[in-house]
Amino acid sequence: ILLPEFLISFSCHLFPLYVYFSEMSAAIKYKRFKTLLIDYMDDVPELDPIEWIYYLDIDILVGSPFITMAKALNKKYYIRQRFGTPSVYMFKDPDPDKYALNSGFIIINRRTSDLCLDAWRNAIDTHPDAGFDQASINHVIENENSNHCKMVGLDVEDYLTYPNGDDELIHVIFEKHFSPLIHIFNSCFAQKVSPEVMEKFVADVLDLNDSERNEHKYGKSVIHPSTAKWSR
Repeated sequence: ILLPEFLISFSCHLFPLYVYFSEMSAAIKYKRFKTLLIDYMDDVPELDPIEWIYYLDIDILVGSPFITMAKALNKKYYIRQRFGTPSVYMFKDPDPDKYALNSGFIIINRRTSDLCLDAWRNAIDTHPDAGFDQASINHVIENENSNHCKMVGLDVEDYLTYPNGDDELIHVIFEKHFSPLIHIFNSCFAQKVSPEVMEKFVADVLDLNDSERNEHKYGKSVIHPSTAKWSR
């Protein structure tokens, strides 16, 4: 989601940005592309007016109005007022004892966040055995002063949820209360959810009609690893 004027007009413009990579053996190397997002955008002239970038992993669903969350985050963290400060914003990781931040959702300023992204990429390249990109983010935070950038941790609060098991999802489906961001976490939490419950949950979040639900193209067939991999 790319916002040309962050929280001024509050109108979202969606641009699909396709990035192609050579074969990479390690997952951490594959995720390295997140640190090059500004560079990829620079290759697309139509994206030149874009100032603020919201990056979402492919396994994140938007469950309620995105702009409402954007307004709230800006008010709490003075995101736009921090213009000129090299910063990147991410939600705090669900496993805080191991990782500080989770890079599934990132707020980037097109003009000022490059120092943080460069530092993050350097941490990935110098610690290729870290295993997860969250570990490389820890390295950036530990060397914050020398990197001259700020990795800002956003409190999860009610903005982000991680579906974790059938019972939890069934309760959410019954309540019909979806957070702005729902991180399916295909490599972790999704493994604890049965295909049938996941399909029902995704269909409700996406507000599919009866015909779309009967096609069974969403949820079970798209997310659950026992059935198929994520389609891009």
